[in-house]
Amino acid sequence: MSELIPEIARWASIRRYEQRSIPNDVLKRILDAARCAPSWSNVQPWHFIAVRDKTIKSKLRQLAVGQRFVETADTVIVCCGDRSAWSREQRIRQMKALSEALGQSFDEERVKRSLNDPAYNPLLRGEEVLIARLYEQISLAIAFMILQARHEGVGSCIVGAFANEVTAINRELYDEVRLDLGIPKDMTILTLVTLGYPAEDPKPRPRKPFDEVVSLERYANFFND
Repeated sequence: MSELIPEIARWASIRRYEQRSIPNDVLKRILDAARCAPSWSNVQPWHFIAVRDKTIKSKLRQLAVGQRFVETADTVIVCCGDRSAWSREQRIRQMKALSEALGQSFDEERVKRSLNDPAYNPLLRGEEVLIARLYEQISLAIAFMILQARHEGVGSCIVGAFANEVTAINRELYDEVRLDLGIPKDMTILTLVTLGYPAEDPKPRPRKPFDEVVSLERYANFFND
């Protein structure tokens, strides 16, 4: 089996793209990788909108504080977090479906009890905790997405500077884009991922040494070779 680490180590943000389209089958595999990502308690609080329309991409560029590559990418993935994913109705439905898929009995009362536990339900801890949990969850899906893109020979870049409810800037345009894309009221655009065939080959940025970020059993207890 070939190792995944070398492919991960060569990953770099791509901001210059060739003017050719990503075939739909390739794009679907990239997005399917995001769909298959792990999700805490199997909540899967995400939705991804693939945007190729030039007018919408121009608006997304403005929301991304004018970053040109957002508009020149072949496809922009609008990554949305579902604020209602931990609602009682959704969680009962999801957990029932999960129990059926695993061939297990469904304990509805246990699910209801978990909804009253702040360790399981971020809705109980307020808006900031909910948004933090949404970003945490969608970051897992985005990681799978950009690795599959790399595997397909497609470059990508995660857009960090972006106007939305969290940054509270350019709200008028943000609301306009939400309307253009038909995004439901419970969905929040968290970030963007640009996709396209690379027109550059940047070197990966240096990473911190292994022993600086990893310990064995307790902090600063290093792995032995």
